[in-house]
Amino acid sequence: MSLTKNRSEAGSQQNFTQIKEFFNVLKSNVVRSRTTITAVFLSAALKEEIFQQDELTSYLGSKIRQTDFLFELIEPNNWCIILSQSGEEEAQAFLNRLFKDSKIVSTSTLYASVVEIGNNRADFEKLLEVGVGALKEVINRGGSFEVNYIQDFKEKDMEKIKISILEENEIFRRVLSSSLEKMNVDYFELEIKAFSDGYEFLKSDWYFTSHTHIIIMNDILPRKNGLEVLHTVKQLPNSQRFITFMMTKKKTEEDMLYAYEIGVDEYLIKPFNLRLFEAQIKRTFERLWL
Repeated sequence: MSLTKNRSEAGSQQNFTQIKEFFNVLKSNVVRSRTTITAVFLSAALKEEIFQQDELTSYLGSKIRQTDFLFELIEPNNWCIILSQSGEEEAQAFLNRLFKDSKIVSTSTLYASVVEIGNNRADFEKLLEVGVGALKEVINRGGSFEVNYIQDFKEKDMEKIKISILEENEIFRRVLSSSLEKMNVDYFELEIKAFSDGYEFLKSDWYFTSHTHIIIMNDILPRKNGLEVLHTVKQLPNSQRFITFMMTKKKTEEDMLYAYEIGVDEYLIKPFNLRLFEAQIKRTFERLWL
């Protein structure tokens, strides 16, 4: 598929491949970074032949950030701009600035379609098809400086979260598991697994993960206590993916300070209120989503 005008077929194909690769890199970060990217499709109806397309392309390019990407579509005076780490609101603000730009207003009438991408399933060719189709709808309606917002790729993917419970007491282990299983958490898919001690946890391959991993562990366990587990996971290259809740009967200021200093994220003094525990877990999910 050719994207640009007045270029050789080989050059156009190479350009298309490079743009697609750039888009796929941005798309792969959508779920990992929990940010969106947005494609803005633009068409300009020139009032006077003051601008050539290359000149207008350069002018539009001066209005975007270094992290964004602008390329010409095959139709004359049609462009697509990929806005990284941006949603519909940022795209709307960008278009509002263009629509009020005196140089643009004096020479052209702009039409636009906006496609926000919230998941990594968006195919580049399909994005172009949808975005260009929506742009043509706006042009056919004839409303000047009008925008068509498309929802096809906006739905966000669920993020997988692993949760490990390290607790010797079987009844309490089941209580914690049941509480987490009943928890209604938007945007996250929970995988929960319980272990009777730290040795069993570390002998499994469960803790090797690219996902965020919440570990809820007792400080005293039959084999490999909570502090030993904490030390092990903190040595991993992806240690920032682990969030640790330490359950303990130790409640002195010195004990708490020591736990936080070695990397514990949350400190739960036993016996603790189950509703308070659930609130702390939910707050953790809220922080992850921000």
